[in-house]
Amino acid sequence: MCARFTLAVPDFSALVAMLEASLGAGGGPARAIDADPKAAARYRPRYNIAPSTVHPVLRAQDGHRALVPATWGFLSRFARGGAGPTLLANARADGARTKPTFREAFAARRCVVPADGFYEWTGPKGARRPTWFHPAGGGLLRMAGLCQPAKDPNTGEVDLRFTILTTEASADVAKVHDRMPVLLGPDDVDLWLGVADGADAERAEALLRPAPAGTLAARPVSPRVNSVTHDDPALLDALAAEAAAPKAAAPGAGRARTAAPKAGGTLPLFDLEGGAGPAVPSGRTPRR
Repeated sequence: MCARFTLAVPDFSALVAMLEASLGAGGGPARAIDADPKAAARYRPRYNIAPSTVHPVLRAQDGHRALVPATWGFLSRFARGGAGPTLLANARADGARTKPTFREAFAARRCVVPADGFYEWTGPKGARRPTWFHPAGGGLLRMAGLCQPAKDPNTGEVDLRFTILTTEASADVAKVHDRMPVLLGPDDVDLWLGVADGADAERAEALLRPAPAGTLAARPVSPRVNSVTHDDPALLDALAAEAAAPKAAAPGAGRARTAAPKAGGTLPLFDLEGGAGPAVPSGRTPRR
């Protein structure tokens, strides 16, 4: 799954320039991106992006590539027990093209979520240890996503929301978690957005695969990441190996507790250790 990620590019114009340059990879010219002023106004470097955050996404708009603001998390259509809507931060790539919740967006509203890293966790509840996965050679990640317009349950206003597609973990991620975001190569972006010649849903679906081994580097980082109230550059400081290692339990400790989840277990989307709660009730999402 992907429950938190980072985008620490210093300003919005630099982000646009980096995206344009990456889309021109392979000898082609840089491809222009229409930048929405609202996305520019709301942008700042982020080190702990969580569901319900407004974030810029790249999508097709009138045949052009546009960087627009969107809120992370689809609102589920089917609440349980009369509860409010839940946030669907992730969608499994297998079946997203056909499942009722996602098929319309897959057909007509695919998007790319720019990032420069994402977090996954290991360890028992109450002592989660985050690892930051980032491009081995630096630069940006282009995560495959879907968009949908939705009415805010609190204000009644319609905004754009996005979810991130996940797939089986690559060799780079598998030791920490069994799933990861779908990462698009620069030459795949136009096909995914639907602006390339011959683009269709079937060809787009073929892009939903684990990233090649060696794409990502891993770094154990500060457990301060566990709370969404923390959002600063120090979150990405490398953690010493001895600090990252699990501590031995005291004799007899933990007997009354439930078994610790295995590595790659489901992570609450918002707060591991008493940080801010979600804007929309989420509970615990299924693994995606």
